[in-house]
Amino acid sequence: MPQAKVMSLPQTVNRHKHDHYQLVMGLTGSAEIDMCGLAAHLDVSHACIVPTDTYHDFFGRPSNHVLVIDLEESSPAFRDPQHPDYEILNPLFESPKLVSLDQGMRQLTQVCIQEIQRAETDQALRHHMACTIIRCLSRRVLPDTKPKKVPLLDINRIDHYISQHMQDRISISNLADCICVSERHFFELFKQQTEQTPHQYVIRMRLTYATRLIRETNLSLAEISQKSGFSSQSALTNSMRKYEGFTPKQLRNSFN
Repeated sequence: MPQAKVMSLPQTVNRHKHDHYQLVMGLTGSAEIDMCGLAAHLDVSHACIVPTDTYHDFFGRPSNHVLVIDLEESSPAFRDPQHPDYEILNPLFESPKLVSLDQGMRQLTQVCIQEIQRAETDQALRHHMACTIIRCLSRRVLPDTKPKKVPLLDINRIDHYISQHMQDRISISNLADCICVSERHFFELFKQQTEQTPHQYVIRMRLTYATRLIRETNLSLAEISQKSGFSSQSALTNSMRKYEGFTPKQLRNSFN
């Protein structure tokens, strides 16, 4: 169930992420928000959409007020393809967005705000007002109701991140953050695009790097295991045997 509230953003810079989707609409004054490099100026004519697990920096200017609508990621509307709102909410909240509000949308928002403030204890009314705003906004942001192509992830950017963090533990959350996509959407899109899970993809990149080190250097297999991000030499051996069909020692002997 959407939760709507009117609030003022702090005038000092804050940074966080949360496990719910969020719509933030400017009401009075102005505020600034940055979502993974997408800078948004919030005022009466602008709103922003914040997906789950998306770090964002924000602060408000004096006398600012915003409408914040939170939507739980576990809601059937996001998880059940048969839900009537599934095809609306998922495209709307799949990535950070800055949205310009036309006059009709601004007028609707003001009416809904007045009703929300008049009925602070009427949760059902607040829910319906929030749903009305989201539904009308989606018709403007997603005017084309025809089936759309699955958005492509920036694999080059993902590869660069993995290369720069080869010796680190790399989680799905790390990869999703590097291209500003929610973790749940990232996993689904990544598997569709690469036909591999993110874990399998990272392992294969580690093996490719380890193979290059075996071929081009005299480093010990233990050192190569560490540099390519495996927890031990045996972990490298097991992964190479599983994915490539031979061991690091056999590979090194073949080059010699």
